[in-house]
Amino acid sequence: MNLDKQAILLDGNSDINEYLKGSLGCDCGREHSAAIKQIEIKENAIYSLIPYLKANSYRRPFLIFDKTTYKLAGDLLINLFNEANQAFSCHVIESPEPVPDEWAVGDILIHYDNSSDCIIGVGSGTINDLSRFVSFRLGIPYIIVATAPSMDGYASNVAPLIVNHLKTTYEAQTAHAIFADSSLLKSAPMNMLAAGIGDILGKYSCLCDWEIAHIVTDEYYCPTVAAIVKRSLEAVSSGIHAAAAKSNDAIRDVMNALVLSGIAMSYAGNSRPASGSEHHLSHYWEMTYLFEGRKPVLHGTKVGIGTIAVIRAFELLLSRKIDFDKARAAASSFDMHEWEADMTESFRQAAPTVIVLERQVGKNNPENVIRRINKLEANWNEIAKIIAGLPAADKIRSWLRALGAADSPMAIGIDRKLFIKSFAVAKELRNRYGLLQILFDLSLTEEIAEEVWEYFQQN
Repeated sequence: MNLDKQAILLDGNSDINEYLKGSLGCDCGREHSAAIKQIEIKENAIYSLIPYLKANSYRRPFLIFDKTTYKLAGDLLINLFNEANQAFSCHVIESPEPVPDEWAVGDILIHYDNSSDCIIGVGSGTINDLSRFVSFRLGIPYIIVATAPSMDGYASNVAPLIVNHLKTTYEAQTAHAIFADSSLLKSAPMNMLAAGIGDILGKYSCLCDWEIAHIVTDEYYCPTVAAIVKRSLEAVSSGIHAAAAKSNDAIRDVMNALVLSGIAMSYAGNSRPASGSEHHLSHYWEMTYLFEGRKPVLHGTKVGIGTIAVIRAFELLLSRKIDFDKARAAASSFDMHEWEADMTESFRQAAPTVIVLERQVGKNNPENVIRRINKLEANWNEIAKIIAGLPAADKIRSWLRALGAADSPMAIGIDRKLFIKSFAVAKELRNRYGLLQILFDLSLTEEIAEEVWEYFQQN
């Protein structure tokens, strides 16, 4: 990457639109780019929407709301469109908290206006994912009007949907433009802001996972992309108390970090810079809630708790003298039939998808596990330094407490059985190396998970 350009991108004061300018050659050997055309994160950003539509010759947008976001911004947007004589159609999903599943996708498609030439999603996580997926399948652009700084998917190019009871990431597309009006963002409930910050704090553990995976499995890793995420992460973590007071600068920093996370995913070509073991735990908890008919918990809330759990597990791992010979011996005893029975119990209707993935990639195959154990042993000193660079689990908890956020699995209804089970099986959702697979490889999963649970119980 050009050194001047790299310096601009790593400068905490640079405008976020600098990340959108052209294709950037990088020392990692790849060209980085993001397909987003414009990002507006500022006061009155919503008033830039109509000029953007006209400048890009959009004739008839299709607006998607849910019941909550329609109450928040529906009248404002419809008045803006009418005053500008801008044609549009709209659909309000008849739920204040829709689930991104097959039903919601079908609901949008049934009400879609075929004369529309773009989609405008008005909302945060679910509306964004649905708008992204539907627009991609229809072959038209989409724009997002953000209503809460609650998650990091605004600039992502994939859509996590719940299909057949399984949280699955689907190919989609990046928003053509993002409009985040600070007045809308500040009006979002505090728990949504805290969830956004929880999602950001998860980058600490996911970046650690990513760097270790590069060492152990030779997975692609870009230090520049990681540095961009770290820079925005540090801006947010240093302003936790300002965020708790909903200061304008802190809200801007949170939204910038959330959008930069999505840009980083575009740069890397996958979700690695933004999602690791903490997200796998969150996804498994979410699936279990769905299976049991329980009310969902905000994604970032679960990720924040998952981040504490993962970092505490890393701390416990670092405090041990690892017996690599014992781990290699244990790896040979893996029983595929027993594992499949466990997956059937743990994932219920979604188990066949999980089992097919393992048959395809063999991440638990003794030969592959032993190969990774050998790499862990050969590089343990370097890996230990990476782990030691994490903030303490106690620090993450103190930040979440300052926001009034949940900081333990018990606070969101997760009991000991579910917590221990999630450490054992959440990694099966993806073929992605990180803390949970490391514990499996070293035959330490249950032991460490029990100690992490005790940590939450005692604090």
